Amino acid sequence: RLYRSTSYGGAVLQLTTRYTFINLSGYGFDNDTSSYRVGACAAYFYDGANGSSTVYPGATGANASAASMLAGWDNRVSSVYVA
Repeated sequence: RLYRSTSYGGAVLQLTTRYTFINLSGYGFDNDTSSYRVGACAAYFYDGANGSSTVYPGATGANASAASMLAGWDNRVSSVYVA
């Protein structure tokens, strides 16, 4: 689950599709993630569409969560891959 605000607040986007890049622009969530909770499967967050550019360096393994993004990553995620 991706959250628009820190501390798991604001609008939430729950992603369940696995093994493909999910572009957040199609959900109105491009460059809009400020906190997250990962479920039972690892996830990877990318700065660009279709997994391009830099991968988020924070913990995104199964059951990881963060009440705020690492420095420089607030409102920066554009695509996600759920493994």
